[in-house]
Amino acid sequence: MKNKKLFELIKANDLIIPAILLRNYKDLKISERELLFLSFLMSKEGLISFDPAYFSKHLSFEINEIIEMISSLTSKKYIEMVVKNKNGKMKEYLDIEPLYEKLELMIIDEEEQDSTNSEIYSVIENELGRTLSPIEYETISGWLNAGITEELIKEALKEAVLNGVNNLKYIDKILYEWTKKGYKKASDVRKKKRKETEEVELFEYDWLDEND
Repeated sequence: MKNKKLFELIKANDLIIPAILLRNYKDLKISERELLFLSFLMSKEGLISFDPAYFSKHLSFEINEIIEMISSLTSKKYIEMVVKNKNGKMKEYLDIEPLYEKLELMIIDEEEQDSTNSEIYSVIENELGRTLSPIEYETISGWLNAGITEELIKEALKEAVLNGVNNLKYIDKILYEWTKKGYKKASDVRKKKRKETEEVELFEYDWLDEND
């Protein structure tokens, strides 16, 4: 089992890995050992004394491994080495504030994404007057993953409703045509419609003028 060693260390040391860190450590390019080390540091308060021997004792890592992890995490800007004067002596500490700042941004991104997704789904459900099926949820998710903006999805939904159609296949077809034409926002669609209307009006005017 790939994570066996990690779980053994967690169990032996009674450590709790923060969920946000566990979910995102791969995206942060953090190894499993670095994950454990950071979780250990996060269980402490304030600045942490730089003491490789202490870390080694509590984490069952060799001292040279501890040094390597600290160097790696420092280069990734997740921790910082800080030197402070304590009782007339200069002492080194580890500051994990940069990690907290990074995780805070990730939490905000997750919350915004959750809010965004739930909004677009509920908007579509309200307009269609029914609950979406699992397949329809996947379809909408596919639009979002393809980079189609919520604004454009809502505009396609409006188009479908105005035409008396309440199924996602029709909306999907609209979005396909619009994205093929390079539309990104509702304003792109409206601009094109205005242009087409002006062309029609101009054509009708010229035709009437020609027969007078």
